[in-house]
This record gives sequence, C-alpha cells and structure tokens, in this order.
Amino acid sequence: MTPFAFLFRLAAGVRTLLLVVVIATTGVAGAHANDFPTEPDAFIKAVAERAIEEILEPDTSTEERISKFETLLSDAFDLEAVGRFVVGRAWRSASPEEQERFLDLFRSFNVFNWGSRFDEYGGQALEVTNVLPDGDKGYFIETRIGNPDGNPFIVTWRTRTRDDGLRIVDISVEGIWMSQTWRSEYSSVLKEQGGLGGLNDVLEERVEDLRAKSGL
Repeated sequence: MTPFAFLFRLAAGVRTLLLVVVIATTGVAGAHANDFPTEPDAFIKAVAERAIEEILEPDTSTEERISKFETLLSDAFDLEAVGRFVVGRAWRSASPEEQERFLDLFRSFNVFNWGSRFDEYGGQALEVTNVLPDGDKGYFIETRIGNPDGNPFIVTWRTRTRDDGLRIVDISVEGIWMSQTWRSEYSSVLKEQGGLGGLNDVLEERVEDLRAKSGL
C-alpha cells in the first residue's frame, strides 16, 4: 500500500464529513485566535459562524481559498503539537532541520489535500452538544454536524489553552481520532523510510502532486 493511502481509503461520506469539519473552522482565516471567545462552546460556534463567508464566498478562486485555509491552520490549530505527536519518537532523533522541514511539509500537505476540496461542501451545519474538561489543559467539545433532513455525524474537537487563546489539537469523527490515524500511517512510512528524513521526502512528493492537481 502506498504511503498516505488511508486518505483515499476513506468512504466518500466520511471524507466529505472530514471536509465539512475543516470548513466549519475556517472563520479564523480573517482573524487571530485571540479574537475569539475563550469559552470552548462559544469558540467553536464563533469560528463556525464565519465559515461560509470566509472560505465559500462565491467567485473565490482556488488559490484564494487555499491561502485562507493556510491561515486557518496557523491561527486555529496547534500544528507543531499535532506534527510532533504523529511522528512520535522520530521527532526526538531528528535534526532541527529535519523537524522544521517536516512541519512545513505537514502544513502544506494538509493545505493542499483539504483546501482543494471545498466544492464538496453541501450546506451542513454545526451544533455544540456538550463540553467536557480535558484535565486542566483544555476541553473536549462535542458537536453534531449534518443536514437538518439527514443523519448527523458526531464530531469531537480536542482543544488546548495556549497563551493567545484556544487551539484545536485533534478531531474525532464518529469515535475515530485523526491524530491516531495519522500516527499509525506515519509510523509505517517512518519504519519503511528509516526516519524523519525519509518521511519528508515522501511528503514532499505528495505535496508536489497535490499542488499540481490544484493547478497552483
């Protein structure tokens, strides 16, 4: 199986749902995270309310949407924490240059992989159903996403409190945590390629492929 094949093994409905989950947070593209409420339910609601006008605005080019999505990743997610988790022990044995290159490629891979699929959005809405503390470090924000006339998906957001506001560090779709999925797949590539340097080479190839497909 080729590296990152899990992204294409996802059922069409789940893949679209993952896209909707990402879209639901795109309101941060025009603002910094510390402009949002500090209460977790209000935070998710606020970023979701801005989603349509920020990313799905009519006549917005693919390049503009991808650019806004890249801003999202910087403002709403703690990508460094996510990236370090998904490569596990390989992070500690890598050089600073390899670590920096990985974080850049990890960001670019997600930007181009999801940022080019916004046309799949079908009007789904987000509803916060529960908020649970995650120790003293953050929250689990449980939500329901879907069409009013369809079966909703249960999506849980894991957040961490940082100096400048809340940051999303993981997303669970129907009980499947994305970071654990990535960690499992990346572990296979790391073993096959012999470390973070090899994973970086594979990621770079995938990023260039996705960039070409997006026409950028």
